[in-house]
Amino acid sequence: MRFLIVLEPIQDGFAVQVPDLGVITHGQTIDEAKRAAIEAIKINLEAYRQVRKKVPAPKPVSTHLKNPDFADLLFAYVDVGRQKAKLVA
Repeated sequence: MRFLIVLEPIQDGFAVQVPDLGVITHGQTIDEAKRAAIEAIKINLEAYRQVRKKVPAPKPVSTHLKNPDFADLLFAYVDVGRQKAKLVA
């Protein structure tokens, strides 16, 4: 599964949000922030599975691009697979 993430520079690295899931985490570098997002997404998806709830459908990217809270921030995708997670620029 592929998820949109939003990266924001902060004093000690990068905050990262997964707006479709409400996940927030951080890392000292962009790569660390992406890896942290992947792990947080996996935990979030497992929680949905455990309570037998459907994962929210992703909103169109244009919705997030229009969000003033995300103005001037970096957008990227991460691929969270069942076996291996990959970073997608």
